[in-house]
Amino acid sequence: MMDRRFVLKALALSMGGLLLPGSMVHAAMSRPRITDVRFASTPNRTRIIFSLNQEIKHSLATLRDPDRVVLDLQNTELSSDLNLLSFTDPIVRKVRTDSLGNGTMRAVFELQDEASSRAFLLKDKEGERPRLVIEFTATETRDTADADTAAQPVKSEKPLMARKGRRDIVIVLDPGHGGIDPGAIGSGGVKEKDVALSVAKQVAREINATPGFKAYLTRNEDRFVGLSRRCAIARNHKADLFISLHADAFHIPSARGASVYCLSERGRRNAVPANNKSFMLGNTLLSAIANTPSLSLHFKTTKQARFAVLKTQEIPSVLVEMAFLSNHQEEMLLRKSSHQASLAKAVTVGAKNFAQKTGLA
Repeated sequence: MMDRRFVLKALALSMGGLLLPGSMVHAAMSRPRITDVRFASTPNRTRIIFSLNQEIKHSLATLRDPDRVVLDLQNTELSSDLNLLSFTDPIVRKVRTDSLGNGTMRAVFELQDEASSRAFLLKDKEGERPRLVIEFTATETRDTADADTAAQPVKSEKPLMARKGRRDIVIVLDPGHGGIDPGAIGSGGVKEKDVALSVAKQVAREINATPGFKAYLTRNEDRFVGLSRRCAIARNHKADLFISLHADAFHIPSARGASVYCLSERGRRNAVPANNKSFMLGNTLLSAIANTPSLSLHFKTTKQARFAVLKTQEIPSVLVEMAFLSNHQEEMLLRKSSHQASLAKAVTVGAKNFAQKTGLA
């Protein structure tokens, strides 16, 4: 079985248990502080969540040789001997903290190997404190023991008509995250895993209602599926296209619109596409999204990244970030069934247009 664990750990800071000299109590109460730390870890993704007493200004930087990620938190102090986190993880090897002279707290995440990283702030809502999320994703697919490739096709609304002498065009749709991994969570509580599954099911229904096409899902319910297993499902069904659906999050709340990524040849973003047809599929999807009145683009061309879920190089494969859950307006749109239907329609149109352009249809 895939190693799945969810570990809760607490930091005793200030009024939460760390004894401070009396002269420092007032200052500690007025400045940002971390009140709790928890993390979820799978073989391909690690997410660390800082619960905060108030919003914190932060920055994230990636360093190489050795691979590590540096997180700076402004106007936040921890005791010099505080061990921030101590755990065994397939991506993050060690975490160390330090207090810089300008009042900034620095956390250095030493990585087992190269990984992509991002940090985003989930603002507080009624009855809930803000949270800072640091997410690490393995850039290489890690071997897992649950390589079972069983997947159930979504039932068609109409029976398919087989094309004479040719098999159906197979499209595997991958709703991101699921189960213990919720993905990004908007300030209004909308979860990435739920939106991705809802839109993927709608796309599958539209594709299966089209003669000559067949759609499968990597998951058709709220459950966790490993990244390598998602790729294996696509190969098992001899997919002609693979489309992974996600919702983005960013520390700047004004960020908005859809983006599409394909696999890069190298371990850096915006490098050379590993599959030119994947790049073409991405641009075809972006064109369909741009031509849908209620939708907008964040990037106008397909970007490249070493996402492990795209390691099906023999299959045109893309990852679609449908919108930003960190943008309150887009979160509210993603909650609406009408907006989800528009996204599903755009993805369906883009997939069919690509099939026609490349001679699959």
